[in-house]
Amino acid sequence: MSNSLLFLIILHVIIFHIDEYYFHRKRVLCRKEVLGMFLDGALYLPPLIIASFTSHSPFWKTTFITFSILSCISISKNEWFYNSDLTRPERWVHSLLYILHPILLYSFYQSWVDNYFVQNLNFWMVQIIYLGFGVKTLTHQLIYWNYLRTDCL
Repeated sequence: MSNSLLFLIILHVIIFHIDEYYFHRKRVLCRKEVLGMFLDGALYLPPLIIASFTSHSPFWKTTFITFSILSCISISKNEWFYNSDLTRPERWVHSLLYILHPILLYSFYQSWVDNYFVQNLNFWMVQIIYLGFGVKTLTHQLIYWNYLRTDCL
């Protein structure tokens, strides 16, 4: 489990950063897309936080699944907001992110159910670093797209 989850986390971080720091910088984003990025992050992080810091229980299971479903719906809504200036490589990167999203959520869920993170504290640290990347990215998006780059339509 640890090797496959570690691979998925690293792959997700790399692909996400290519999208955020390469493709998004090359074009003007519409305001709805910028707001959608915040919503996506705000719905993606809670399931990961639940899996990292709580014991599995019926309440947390329901909460995890609810946020995961909302998160998957949230990322699919982005297709309505994209401008027609998306290149094929950027669309391909988005498709990879759409594929990885539910796979990562399920992997975190299964690891949480199996109590994997408690039994493997070193990997729990990897998970905390991944969460840190998520918080950093959300903070960066908030500051960059609202205060530093103000050409959003």
